[in-house]
Amino acid sequence: MQLAPRPIAALAVVGVLTFLTAGCSAGQDDPDPSVSPTRTASASASATPTTAPTPTATATTPATAPTSGTGGATDDGGDDTPGAFPGTGQTTQPDTDPGEYPATAVVSFSGWDTGSRTLQAGGLVTGTVDASGTCTFTATKGGTTRTATSAAEASASSVNCAQVSFPAAQVSSGTWSITLRYAVGSKSTTSEPMTAEVP
Repeated sequence: MQLAPRPIAALAVVGVLTFLTAGCSAGQDDPDPSVSPTRTASASASATPTTAPTPTATATTPATAPTSGTGGATDDGGDDTPGAFPGTGQTTQPDTDPGEYPATAVVSFSGWDTGSRTLQAGGLVTGTVDASGTCTFTATKGGTTRTATSAAEASASSVNCAQVSFPAAQVSSGTWSITLRYAVGSKSTTSEPMTAEVP
């Protein structure tokens, strides 16, 4: 058997190695010579945060719902009464007669006194202890009216109006209606009538 010359064999071996080297390197990307392995490692390390940021929770206070009654919560009235229209100057408060005094006058007694022959009456005013007002008793029968004033005196919880007397010459026989009016300045309160018989 005759052997091939050595130069041809050497070239064949070199060609095969070149082919194999080219095939192996074809599936890999050449590393970027400008990026060093140390730089790549540090860049990747800095890209990963060491501590995840913790979200800050904001505490919110729930709104307190209005409640009715006298509990600890605020009370906005507890009813469905509509308020006044804005800008109208109106209020939801009830109108009060400027002449009405915030108290109640009462005729406590009335009757005919046989000994003095007078029609007598007395009264009091509840809801106030202001004795600066004037007590006026009015006796009415038909179209006839008689008036008498008395002093006001404060007690622990009311104002007492001193007794008044209408002489027999001023009141005729029959049924008289007597009222008490208590006035303080421009304000006053008037009682319900009480009747008395004059013989």
